[in-house]
Parts: sequence; C-alpha cells; structure tokens
Amino acid sequence: MERMKELLLSPEEIYYIGKVSGGKYLDYDYIAAMKDIGKRGKIKEQEILDSLERKGYAQEDFLGNLEVEPACIEILQPLYQGMYESELILREEVGESVHYKFHHMENRITSVECRSQEYRIRVQDKEGIERMLSPLLENNVQTEKKEAYIATDQAERSIILKGTHIGKDTCLYFYAEKGGYFYEMDPEQAEEKILRLVEKNVVCEQVKKILTGD
Repeated sequence: MERMKELLLSPEEIYYIGKVSGGKYLDYDYIAAMKDIGKRGKIKEQEILDSLERKGYAQEDFLGNLEVEPACIEILQPLYQGMYESELILREEVGESVHYKFHHMENRITSVECRSQEYRIRVQDKEGIERMLSPLLENNVQTEKKEAYIATDQAERSIILKGTHIGKDTCLYFYAEKGGYFYEMDPEQAEEKILRLVEKNVVCEQVKKILTGD
C-alpha cells in the first residue's frame, strides 16, 4: 500500500488502534474527547473497523477478518510509544481557535490537529513545525499603541504552550496578544490577571523550542 502521510480519525478510533497495537500510553485528552468515556471499555470494535475500512485504514486478512493497516499504526506509533509531547492552543476572541499536539518518538514526530470529533494526523518534522508556526505567530500586524501592561481580559488572542516528558515533568506557558503585541505573566505582579509586554521573538523562540523538543 502507498505510504500514508495523513489520517483523519475520531478519538474512539485513536483509542482502539492504540489498544490493538499494544500502545503503552495515550494522552488523556483523546480519551476525554470520546463521546461516552464510561463505555470506552465496551467500544464496538466491528463498527470502528468498518469505519477504518471505509477510510482505507483497514483491510481484510486471508481469513476475511478486518485488520488495521500497518502503515496507519506506524504513523500513530509516537502517540502510544513517544516519551515527549508538546501542545499549542491559540484561542481567538473572534474567529476559530487552533489546537495542535506533537508526539515525539526518537527521531519521529506525529502532529495532531485537534478538531471536534475528527483529528487530522500527519507525519511531521521540526522544519515542518517551524513552517506551520510562521503564519500563526510571526505574521501579526501591530495595529495599536504599545502598552507595557494589559489585563488578561483585554487579550485578543491567548496562547497556551505545553511540553511534557512522559512520566517526568511538564512545563506550561501562557501568552496573550493585543494589537499585534505579545504579553506574558509577570511574576512581580501579585495580581495574576496583569500581563507584561514581551518581545515577539522571545515568544516565537519559546514556542519553537517547546514544540520541537529542542
């Protein structure tokens, strides 16, 4: 079969493939996104396999039984076996939000664009992550006067950045954008709702560092 580069899967399908492929770990966000967490142990396997077959991700073996394509499992392997994962959430006050996860396994990266009940999954690399970030972070236009501080409720866009070494530590960063300028939490401010100005290149470099795992 031609090498797969992209998958479209539901949370239930991600969970099922991890289960049958011997996955060691799965980010709880995928499990929480399943329509009925309480019944996840009773997932109707045949329904999922039929759905995977319609998408071209499963095929019949010699006995006529449906099995998940090895190429599909290969793309997803970093979700179940990777030891580092990073995450970027861009929340717009007006317009659509963006949510990406990146699963790292040795020299392999799988990216997941999280959508409502459908996840776009791709083979990725560090250069691809940087290219993806450019229009998201670096092409902003400064439309207002620069302010040294803003309140969190003044933000036009929120940026949540997360990096996790599985079984070890997690780092979490929060930035905001207003009028084309970026802001971060100020440790000297007793009030957590006040953000201070930070240079755009500092934010962009931090985002790249966390998402690529460097």
